[in-house]
Amino acid sequence: MPHCRKACALKRKRSRSSRPRALLAPLFLACAVASLAGTFVFPEESVSAAYRQDYESAWRLVEDVEPGAEAGPGIAFWRAALTQLLLYDSGRPALADSFYRLSDRAVAACKARLRHEPQDATAHMYLGLTQLNRANCQSWQQQRFRAVFTMLGVERHLRRAVELDSLLEDAWFGIGVIEYFKATADRYVFGMGILGSRERAYDLVERAAGSDGVLCNAALFLQAFMHKEDGEFDRAVGFCEELLERHPGNRAALRMLRDTYLAAGEHGDVIRLGREIEESIGVSFPENRYGLAENRLQMARAWSRSGQQDSARALVDSLVAWEPYRDSVPWLRNYIADARRLKTR
Repeated sequence: MPHCRKACALKRKRSRSSRPRALLAPLFLACAVASLAGTFVFPEESVSAAYRQDYESAWRLVEDVEPGAEAGPGIAFWRAALTQLLLYDSGRPALADSFYRLSDRAVAACKARLRHEPQDATAHMYLGLTQLNRANCQSWQQQRFRAVFTMLGVERHLRRAVELDSLLEDAWFGIGVIEYFKATADRYVFGMGILGSRERAYDLVERAAGSDGVLCNAALFLQAFMHKEDGEFDRAVGFCEELLERHPGNRAALRMLRDTYLAAGEHGDVIRLGREIEESIGVSFPENRYGLAENRLQMARAWSRSGQQDSARALVDSLVAWEPYRDSVPWLRNYIADARRLKTR
């Protein structure tokens, strides 16, 4: 389905995202997916397949690659990142163990490379980005303080990478992600926001957006999120649409576009996109109650805010009916609690 930009400007206001922060996971995974430029030739077909959400093909393209001394960190990193993408898109919590095992191997590969070549910039970069992804997965698992401390240990690896090679745009992008995290970290640790700069984050992400290759996709996603949070909805929509032009049907981009419209008060567009997302999940992962519940909650909010309470209640009831699964489905307990609060309004 084409996603045409609205002719009228969206109202600018401060976004107050009601969506749980762990669902921003693709923001960091996009960084991971993009960070494949190094001293070896990486199979770009695997990355393209991942953006198409064809995970089987993406894995098959790297499954039998024998990592040599130089390729080891990058191949190990991408295998872990690919597993993490599948974890978030499928909502299968058992994949978290696989991700941590693969990321442990990536860290080991990076450290092994650095023992022999301490000045290897890409090994420093992959070490930092692997830890960045681990922090994000910890957040997704609602281990927020653990995620914060993991995140704070990442930057030194990325800084070392750009000291050794200032043209590693993917490392600069990772630094931009961390800069934005620190600038908005008051939600985790009061007073921590003074450690970061939104302006610096914007500069680094814009720089990444001007780079070649898949790094642009990561930067576009992050730009969309930042502009949504700052109430600049027209710009956020534009970045989402550009992503969807490159990768039609990408569910992460569709969710970001849906959430932008919800923050902007464009409830009809939220419902339209929500239906498209529900259909897409039903085809790819029909048992994904995690993804379906998150989408239905956002649609219920749109129905409620537009005065269609019967439609909102129907979606809320479908969420509450999944209460027996609340301890086995990621975030479902939170979604059900939010749905019940919505029903009582």
